[in-house]
Amino acid sequence: MPGNFLDTSGPASIIRGAIPLLWERRGRELDFHMKRYIDLRDASWAERTLSRMQEARREICLAMFGRELPCAGVIDTQPIETLEALIAAGWVRVSNAPGDMLRRKAARHGVMETLADDADCLSPQEHMLVERMLIADGSTFADTVAEMEAALTLRLRLWADVGVREGRPCVRLDESLRDALPALLMRPQHHQRRNRVFVYHGMIGGLLYLSGFLDSRMPQERFIAEVLGEKDTPQARRLARNHLEASFDMAELKGCQLLLHEALAQPEPLLEMLCAYGPAAVPGFGSGQLLGAMNGLLPEEAGLNAKLVRALCGVLRPGTSAEDVAEELRLLVKQGATVSGVREALSEKLCVMPGRELDNLLRELCRLTPGWLSPVGTAVPSLGGAVAGVVH
Repeated sequence: MPGNFLDTSGPASIIRGAIPLLWERRGRELDFHMKRYIDLRDASWAERTLSRMQEARREICLAMFGRELPCAGVIDTQPIETLEALIAAGWVRVSNAPGDMLRRKAARHGVMETLADDADCLSPQEHMLVERMLIADGSTFADTVAEMEAALTLRLRLWADVGVREGRPCVRLDESLRDALPALLMRPQHHQRRNRVFVYHGMIGGLLYLSGFLDSRMPQERFIAEVLGEKDTPQARRLARNHLEASFDMAELKGCQLLLHEALAQPEPLLEMLCAYGPAAVPGFGSGQLLGAMNGLLPEEAGLNAKLVRALCGVLRPGTSAEDVAEELRLLVKQGATVSGVREALSEKLCVMPGRELDNLLRELCRLTPGWLSPVGTAVPSLGGAVAGVVH
């Protein structure tokens, strides 16, 4: 039976479990295979803000959508070379078959054989796009970065094709799936699993807010046990892996898949520190902190965030949200940004010179915000204990 996601001993164990798994790789060269991730190792703090990263990701997505209309289905209408490249990504298990026609038939069988389980385990954005395509004429626009990335993962599943219609990114559902999916989405088991996916997704998002990154094996195990409610099998691991890869940013360290917070612009220093010093101690955290992290703001961060938002109102360029800017600055500090780095990131968003009050708040932000990796010998604010290179 699915467990209690909000049991603090469970989520804390995921962070603790990531430490020895990464410690095994100490001394090895960091070898990242980026997935949906922008390499910003040489970028300034102003270029590492979440909004700038989203702009870069949007450009990449638009290039991948191309300029043609999406086709009725990648299995039957795309060139066999394109289909083979999608199959090679490993999202669908397709048996070997001689000849193009039999290969396409095998791909269709692979999709339909596990369609119910795959539908249960879609990412929230993928599920939303599928529902919109079913309600409409089988296609829908994908205007945001999250929607475009979800459309691209649906293509990897061989469920849909992407393209451009009326000058806007568009995704089109495979014709055969338009007939099969409605009944599958109405199953009681589907609704039960989607409810568990919702809670699970929030929990992992909260843990990433606390730690910045996670070893994917622990979340994968929890997905199998608590969302699927099944034993660990190759099929269950495939479903869990696809969900994590569709839902979160991922990178690879010598075969170890890592989940990254979407705002983490440069994970290498954090991992180098962790691999160098190992798990001296791992602080715990209460349910209140986890619940706050699931909403993107720890209880100890709320007061200062409110002050910063008020101070930003009236000094930002038109169309810039004070709440969004305050969040971006807080996430930069979690990655190690100093006062000068925060000032640099903020300077591009201001329409007037900042006053002393705002500058003092930036100093306070850098002093009090819990970081994603504590420097050696420093205390973890509000999480207790002195740590040495420990994720918190």
